[in-house]
Amino acid sequence: MTATNNGTLRQQARIIEDWVEDAFIDPNGVFYTYLDTKTGGPLTDASFAPDQVPMHLPGTEGYTPAEWHNYENCGMTTAAYLQALLYQYAIDNDPVAMKRARRCFDAIKYIYDMGRQLEEGFFPKIYGNRFSEQTSTDQVLYVMLALDHLHHHANSGERKEIARMITHLIQFWVKRGYRYKYFWHEDMLWPLGRFPSLLLMGYRHSGDAVLKREYDRLLAMGVNENAVELRLAPKLTSEYSPIPYETKHQAWLIGEMEGTVSMDMMELDYLLRNDPGNRWAPNWKASMKKVWSEGELALAPDGTMYVHVLVDMKTRKPRRPDPEFFREAEGPNDWLGFRYVSGGRSSDSTFHARSAVQADRHLRDPEMRRAARHIIKSIDRQGLRAYYDPERYPPELKHRTELYSGDATANWLWAYWQGRNEGVFNGNE
Repeated sequence: MTATNNGTLRQQARIIEDWVEDAFIDPNGVFYTYLDTKTGGPLTDASFAPDQVPMHLPGTEGYTPAEWHNYENCGMTTAAYLQALLYQYAIDNDPVAMKRARRCFDAIKYIYDMGRQLEEGFFPKIYGNRFSEQTSTDQVLYVMLALDHLHHHANSGERKEIARMITHLIQFWVKRGYRYKYFWHEDMLWPLGRFPSLLLMGYRHSGDAVLKREYDRLLAMGVNENAVELRLAPKLTSEYSPIPYETKHQAWLIGEMEGTVSMDMMELDYLLRNDPGNRWAPNWKASMKKVWSEGELALAPDGTMYVHVLVDMKTRKPRRPDPEFFREAEGPNDWLGFRYVSGGRSSDSTFHARSAVQADRHLRDPEMRRAARHIIKSIDRQGLRAYYDPERYPPELKHRTELYSGDATANWLWAYWQGRNEGVFNGNE
């Protein structure tokens, strides 16, 4: 699966982008979340054998498993691909890259406009290419940052539309006090630390004093005094009590670190680039280091990442867990009525690579740069799978290892092209 065994990184980037254009883009320009490895195309009902138990969360009952999987993170994947194309254009001045970037913008606007069925500024998850009342702040974060980047390349008409969209996207959350439903949660207060970067962005594009006051208010509250998405630190400080599984293994369970690392890095990078003189800026840099130190615990030697990691309560050393089911009253991944720890690997380590590239301009950390280079050089097109290690999954969950990951793919391209732009990679390798 080593990318550099199949030519230079630049050649591998072209191979992956050609694959994206052939397989990952739907008729509206939206980037699918997953592909079926057996067919090479989007998932269908046939992707799930009768004995499979695919993910199906509360609030998505009107959509098939295939519809859910194809579009669950499509705002993120489309936005991440837009970022990659803009950095590619900055390197090559390639009109094809800009044409594809504008198609991504059209796709994001297509989703945005669909959200008007609820309200202007609502960015929906479009399961089955249809409106749903589900959303998430990670989708909004990716989309707003991509629109902000495109604004630098846009014509006057596009800039006006981008500014309007960015403003409404954050106003949707402000007027609700940052509360909205999320699957089984009917009225969830979303982590407040996710919003300062979006508030600042909205203010910069609109001049809306309300957004600036909210930005200042949340910072004064200390909502991002520390990294927002930390998984291990709250357990080490006893903010979270151990669950029975952790007590049994005398180790802390952390998982899905790609999301925690990547969201914090995106938010902190934006703040440090656009408000570097803020009194919180030293904390933001320290948070980058902290969230990376947690995320790297999940990185596997071969450039992939472990979906879950156990961190010994005494030694603080990470280890790969053995496959195990366990029941929990409530928690992440409990849509099946249980949680499953596979100890398997994933190519979502490309999120870590992209995060390290974003942090590089602020930290110049040689270990983070080394990790980014190792991940991107280690994973080729065939390796961009959502999950590896089928032997670690029971029959009813085996389908998880038969998916190509749109998230991992888009982040590979983003990491490479931004890394090229900023000197983490060079054009000769």
